[in-house]
Amino acid sequence: MFGFIHESIRQLICRNYGEDTWIQVLEKSGFENGKENIVNHYYSDTDTYVLVDSVSLVIKVTKDQVWEMYGAFLITYSMEIGWDELVRSMSPNLKGFLDNLDSLHYFIDHVVYKANLRGPSFRCEENSEGDLLLHYFTGRPGLYPIVKGVVREVAKRVFDLDINLVVQGRTQRSVHMNNGERVEEHVVFLIKNIGESRRDSDGSHASLLTSSNSNFPEILDDTLQMSLDDFSRALPYHFVIDESCKLVQCGSELHNHIPNELLQPGTPILRIFEINRPQIPLDFENICNFINAVFVLQVKTSPLKKKLMDAMSQEELKQEVEALEDDKSNELTQGHHLKLKGQMMLLSSKKHIIYLCSPYVTSINELMQYGMRLTAMPLHDATRDLILLNQQRLSDVEVNLQLEANNEQLETMTRELEIERQKTDSILKDMLPKRIAQQLLGGEHIEAAEHDATVMFCDLPTFQQTIPQSSPKEIVRILNEIFKKLDRIIVIRGVYKVETVSDSYMAVSGITEYTPEHAENMCHVALGMMWEARSVVDPISKNPFLLRIGLHSGKIVAGVVGTKSPKYCLFGETVTLASQMECQGMAGKIQCSKWTYLQASATGRFEFSPRGRIAVKDRGLTETYFLTRSLKKSIWEIVEHDRDVNVNSIEGYEELETSIENAMTLKVAPRGNHLSSAACSIS
Repeated sequence: MFGFIHESIRQLICRNYGEDTWIQVLEKSGFENGKENIVNHYYSDTDTYVLVDSVSLVIKVTKDQVWEMYGAFLITYSMEIGWDELVRSMSPNLKGFLDNLDSLHYFIDHVVYKANLRGPSFRCEENSEGDLLLHYFTGRPGLYPIVKGVVREVAKRVFDLDINLVVQGRTQRSVHMNNGERVEEHVVFLIKNIGESRRDSDGSHASLLTSSNSNFPEILDDTLQMSLDDFSRALPYHFVIDESCKLVQCGSELHNHIPNELLQPGTPILRIFEINRPQIPLDFENICNFINAVFVLQVKTSPLKKKLMDAMSQEELKQEVEALEDDKSNELTQGHHLKLKGQMMLLSSKKHIIYLCSPYVTSINELMQYGMRLTAMPLHDATRDLILLNQQRLSDVEVNLQLEANNEQLETMTRELEIERQKTDSILKDMLPKRIAQQLLGGEHIEAAEHDATVMFCDLPTFQQTIPQSSPKEIVRILNEIFKKLDRIIVIRGVYKVETVSDSYMAVSGITEYTPEHAENMCHVALGMMWEARSVVDPISKNPFLLRIGLHSGKIVAGVVGTKSPKYCLFGETVTLASQMECQGMAGKIQCSKWTYLQASATGRFEFSPRGRIAVKDRGLTETYFLTRSLKKSIWEIVEHDRDVNVNSIEGYEELETSIENAMTLKVAPRGNHLSSAACSIS
C-alpha cells in the first residue's frame, strides 16, 4: 500500500495515544523509526497489515476497529493537509460523492502520486424508501471497515448528516485475470439518514440524494440529428459495445492505432483491448458493477503489428484476427501500445455501453512514443492541458524524489558523523580533564589557573636494563601491560593522568575540581600502582617489576597548550619537587615530601617511615618520608580486587612488602628519565 496510508496511521496514533505508543507499535511491527511512513514509497500489503496488527495489540482494540478509526481519520487528515476544498466541491450530496470516489482515487493514484495502485470501486443505488445502497468492490478482502469510517466522517463533516451505515451483504468470488486468479470481495452497505434535515448555506435541505431531477424539454424538430461520421469525429476515441461485448461503432482516431480489420462491427472487444484498470474481467456484467470506475484499456496490437496487418491479404488477416484472441505471448510487453482512459456509460436502452475516453498520455515523451501530436486530441479534451501541466509536475516530482534521496543520504551521513563526533569527544575527554574537555567542546576559552594539588611521578628503574635485551615489540608489549594496570587504578581513584614518556608516568590529584583529600587520594593511587606493577614479570631477570614513585603537594599552574593536539600541562615548583622525589627515590618505595606527608595525614590515616633529609638540586636539604601503608583502606579496597580468604591477609600490605623484598635482588642506582628530567628543569 502507499506510504501515505502509513503516515495517516502514524498521525492517528500520535494524536490520540501519544508518540510513546507509536514507538511501541514500531517495535512490535519491526519497522525502523522514520522508515515506516515515507509518503511516496510503496509498501507491500503484508507490511501494512503487520502495522495495523501491532496497533491493534498496543491500543487493545480489534483490527476492524482500527481500520474504521483509520477511515474516519483519513478524511480529517486529508482535509487538513490541503484536500479540503476538493472534497467539499465534489458533489452537493452524499450519493454524488460516493459515485465519484473511483475517479478521485484514480486522480490521486495516477495523476498526483503516479503510483498505479490497485484501488477499490464504489457504486450507489437508491432503494424504494429513499435510502442508499452502496456497493463496494475490492481485491483486498476484510478492509470494508475503512469504508464505514470514511462514509460516516464525510457525511458528518462535508454534508452535515448523521447517518446509520449497516452491512447488508458480503460475498467473495474468485476472478480470473491475465496475471492470475484473485479474490474479489463485494460488500453492500445500507445508508440511512437518521438525523433531522439541516439547511445548507444555499437554503436547500441536506440529504443523501439530489434534491431535484433534471427534466429535458422534448425536441420538436426531428431534423436535429448527428450523423455517425459527425459523432465519430466529435468523440474520436470512443466505442460502443453490446451485451455480448462486441463492437458496435468506434471513433475515427482509433483507425490510426488499430488495424481496420479489428474495428469492424461484431468484433469481440477482447480481441482489440486488454483491460488495465479496474482489474476485472472485461464483460458486460463486471463493467456495469464498476460503472463509476475509471477504465484504462490498452490496445493489443503494437504499431508494427498494425502496419503488418494493414499489408496482409484477407485470408492472412482472418487467420491473424483469430489468433489474437488466443494469443498468450503477452505481446503487450513489446513496443508501444496505446492506452485509453475514460468512462463507461450505460445507455438508456440498457443493452449498450459507450466508452468515452481519451488517449492515456501524460507527458510529451509518451505522446511522441505513440507517434502522436497534440492535434490528435480535440480542443475540448482536457488531455492537452494535462500533458503540458504534467511536464512541470514531472519536474517537481523528480526534484522531490531527489530531495528525499538527498535527505536520506544526509540522515545517514549525520548518524555517521555523530558516531565519529562521539569518538572524537571520547578521545578528547581521555586526553584532558572532563570539565576542561567539555569547555573546549563548547567553544569556551580556557584560562590557565592555579590549583592546590598533589603531583606524582613514577618509573621502572630496572627497565633500562631490559631494553637492550628485548625486541621493540616486546618492549611495547611490556609497557602496554603495565600502563593498562596503572590506568585502571587512575580511573578507580578519580585522578588525572597527565602523560607517559617511555617507562615514566605522571599524574595529578586535585584538578580541575578541588578536593581537600588530593594528597590522600594520590597516596592510595601510589599504593595501588605498586601492587599492580609487581604482577608483571621482567622477561630478562624473571623478577616482578617494581615502581619508583615520588609525591609532592603544593600549588601548581595548569592550562591547555596547543590547539591541534591540545595538552593539559602542569607548571611550577610543585612539579619540580615531585620529580625530584621520584628521581632520588628507591625501587619499590613511595617517597613523599614533608608537604605531602602533612597534607595526607590531615585528611587520611597512613603509615609513613621517615627517610630523613636528602639533597634536592638548587634547594638544599629536604625532609622526606616513605609511604608504607594506608590505615584506612586495605590493598583489596584500593585496587578493587576480591581477597582470597584462604591465602591473603586482611589488609594485603604483608604480601606487598614480601613481594618487594623478594624482588630486590638488584641494586638500582638513581637515574633521570624523560618526564622527570624535563620537569627538573622547571624553576
